[in-house]
Formats: sequence, C-alpha cells, structure tokens
Amino acid sequence: MKIAILNYHRMGGSGIVAYEIGRAMAEKMGHMIHFVGLEPPFRLGTQYSDRIKFHKVWLKDYPVFNYPPYTLALASQLSELIVKCNIDLIHSHYALPHAVAALLARDISGHDVKCVTTLHGTDITVVGAHPAMKNITCHALKKCDAVTAVSNYLRKETEDIFGIPEGKIQTIYNFLNPDFFNPGLEKRDQLNPKNDFICLHISNLRKVKRPLDVIRIFHGLSVRPPRTLKLWILGEGPMQSEMMNLAATLGIEEQVEFMGIRTNIGPIIASANLLIMPSMEESFGLSALEAMACGVPVLAAHAGGLPEVVKDGQTGFLFPTGDVRAAVERGLQLIQNPNLLNAMREMAAKHAVETFNMDAIVHQYNRLYESVLTGKRKGAQPSST
Repeated sequence: MKIAILNYHRMGGSGIVAYEIGRAMAEKMGHMIHFVGLEPPFRLGTQYSDRIKFHKVWLKDYPVFNYPPYTLALASQLSELIVKCNIDLIHSHYALPHAVAALLARDISGHDVKCVTTLHGTDITVVGAHPAMKNITCHALKKCDAVTAVSNYLRKETEDIFGIPEGKIQTIYNFLNPDFFNPGLEKRDQLNPKNDFICLHISNLRKVKRPLDVIRIFHGLSVRPPRTLKLWILGEGPMQSEMMNLAATLGIEEQVEFMGIRTNIGPIIASANLLIMPSMEESFGLSALEAMACGVPVLAAHAGGLPEVVKDGQTGFLFPTGDVRAAVERGLQLIQNPNLLNAMREMAAKHAVETFNMDAIVHQYNRLYESVLTGKRKGAQPSST
C-alpha cells in the first residue's frame, strides 16, 4: 500500500503514535509511507528510508490572511501527492484539521483514495466539541471510511458528543515501541548518582494536565520520606513558570528539576521510581504506558482512558482527579514499602509489554486498512483488551 500520514509534528502522544504506526507499517508490512506536514514527526529525525518519505507543506504569506491557511495548503498539496504517488489511503491523526484536509484533498484529486482517521482526545473533547467546530468535525467523522479511537472512553465520548452511531468507530489502543521502552532498558545512572527516589512527570504542562497538582503531590510525598526525593519534569509548556513559583513557595525548588524536551526519554524514564499523572482529561495516557513498560508504577488520576491503561493496585494507583491528599496517601504506600514497589514494578512491565504489544496492534491497523480498501469493513467493536 501507499499510505499518507497526517499528524502534528510536535512532542505529544498523537504525533508519536502516528510516527510509530508509519514506521512499523514500512518496516514490518512493507508499505510505502508518506508523512505530510509542516515539519517531520518528532521522532523521525534522520531515520528516512526507501519506504519512509516526508513532504513539507509550504505556506503562503499574504496580507489578506490573518493567519496562514494551513488546512487549505495541506489539502491542496496533499491532492497533488495523491495523484503523483498514487496514494491508496490517508491516515489522519486528529480530526481537525487533518481529517477535513484529507477529505478535501480526495475531492480535489478525483481519486478514490480511502480516508482513515484516528482520534486522540482533545481533537474531540475540546476542539471538536466547541460550537464553532462541532459541525465540521461531525462531517469529517461521518465521511471518513473508517474512524478509530485510542480508548473505549474516547470512542464512547465521541459517539455521545456527535451522535455517531455505534459501530462506526473502532477502538485500537496505543502501543509501545520495545526498542525505546522495555523492562531491561539501561538507566541513566549519572542523573541520579545518590540513588534518590525519583518522581517523574511528563507532559506539555498545560492546564488539562494539572501540573500544579504535580508539585503539590510531590510536596506531600517529600515531607518525611525514608530517603531523599527528587522530581524530574520532562516537557515544556505554558504553566512551567507557575510550577516553579509554587515549588519555591513550598520550599522544594532544590528538589525539582525541569529537564525540558528530550528525544530519547526511555533511559530517563527507566531511571525513575514513580510517574505522577494527575490529569483532568486523558484519552489514553501514553506516558503512563511508556513508564509501566520501563518498570515504573504510575500514580494517576481516575480520568478518561487512564483506567484502561493503569490497573489500580497492580501496576500503580488511581485517585480521584484533584484529590491531592488521596494521591499522597497512595504514593506513600509505594515509597514506604519497597516490597510493594518492586512487585508493582514487575507487574507494570509485564502488563504493558504483553497487553499493548506493538506487533499485535499494528496488525489491527493493517487489517483495518485492508478492509477499507476492499470495501469489506463491517461494524466496529469496542476493544476488550
């Protein structure tokens, strides 16, 4: 197959998943993959091959435009790619603007290219659900040949918000690349020479991730621990300054390290002891999955699709969103009980690697592609994983 993949290139779950699907489709299935966007996918780097190409979308500055018309430019240039490279299928990640651009490009090209869209969360619950965007999002979902969601939670939310009939959307979970995240991954020991207990948070530090709760929870955990605690924060975002100010107010700024955006984060995750994830909305929780695969238990809010990833009391602990006290109580159980922590480390790695196996999930996508291209797709079913 010749497949075009549309996704946001920035650090974030949807871009990572889009890249990993494309890479696996090229390497394992032998398909020709064309990434299309403003910049190459975050993890692509220089890993181009004969089966992976990147096509940059060029924008035109013009005084009449208040903002560069990315969606229109993407659709126009994608339509040319469809014709030039004889694209069979477009896989869009995020309904807006990618699914809309894919449908428009198909109409412009006049080719019977199939359109598949994967929903990742805020494209539905925040952007797509906004009154100004709801109609066009609903149109895209109904006109695509197939739609997938990364969790049963997100599938149900999409059906409810847009009135999508049951069976249109299929749940296909996110997955792990075992080359980057696995139980035997070498740790970055030089980051923790004193063998402190490392708490970790990974996000874009937006309000929806409740980053101030990360600081509050860590403060509660660090009051009288059996060993020194440190907090590592991977990622950057608009609330970083507020996090720094709160850490200073609570007197823990020396224990908190903002590590910024990193590419090879597997060894850093493997060096940690506990992932803190207090999000108010999380459609899947890719960071939780990656941490578990490295043997790091997760302390997470009971929100969105996280309960489908984190097995409460087995691979980590879940707490009510916004309940800092409950989070601290559960976190202390792990910090103060090394046997429980070790048991959870083993169970987390086993569950992540076995349940969210890359090969199995890539084959789910490949079967979906084949069914769409042959016109034999039947009603989708929720995932039972």
